[in-house]
Amino acid sequence: MEKILIFVFSLFILSCSKKEVKLPLLAEKGIQEIHNHSQVWFFFEIKNNDTIANVNRKNTISTTHWIFNIDKRLPLKIIIPIIIELQDKHSNSIHSKEGMLNYFSYSDTISKKLSFLEFDKVIYKTDSILSKNFIKEHRTNYLNYNNINLTFNKNTVFLNDSKIEKSELKSTLLEFIDFSSEGKKTMLHLNFNENSTYQDYLFYKTLIHDLNSETILTNPLEFIFNKNKVPDCGC
Repeated sequence: MEKILIFVFSLFILSCSKKEVKLPLLAEKGIQEIHNHSQVWFFFEIKNNDTIANVNRKNTISTTHWIFNIDKRLPLKIIIPIIIELQDKHSNSIHSKEGMLNYFSYSDTISKKLSFLEFDKVIYKTDSILSKNFIKEHRTNYLNYNNINLTFNKNTVFLNDSKIEKSELKSTLLEFIDFSSEGKKTMLHLNFNENSTYQDYLFYKTLIHDLNSETILTNPLEFIFNKNKVPDCGC
């Protein structure tokens, strides 16, 4: 089971069934070696004109790290409920082993290697509440932070209530943190439109992860929202 996964750019084939998973292509370097792992596959399929995720996890072992190979075309509203269920199975199985983590896989276009992003501590909130409302309801937990809400749609990004260009997200965010922190640690709160693709989701996830430091933290709670169910969201 211990091995180094080899880069095969964007296309991976599960040999027993010849099905394909097109992984996200990202210009971000992640973890590039994981030992003692087993894999979960999320295949993209169209059935009766509906997009579905065909999941294969029959070879997963609870006492190993789990690598989630997810097709980049799948929307969050389909894959997040499955990911939540698998997170629970991995951590709460009678055979679960402490220290075994969950990782997303993607193709790093800079190093030309298969890379991984850990998401073991992420807790998904799928009740269409946005982080800015959650902070108001639990204000005592966040009083000591410079709280910044980031809201990601397919083609738009909001920093708090201001729309910004996707290509300028990192530079704009760093400038805003420098301006607004006033000596406090910054906590970033991530909100994702449920119609966003996995490609877009992981693009933003890896970008934000690259910013994490002793003074810039990311809330492990991630807010997955249906725009039509969020009153006056402005997003």
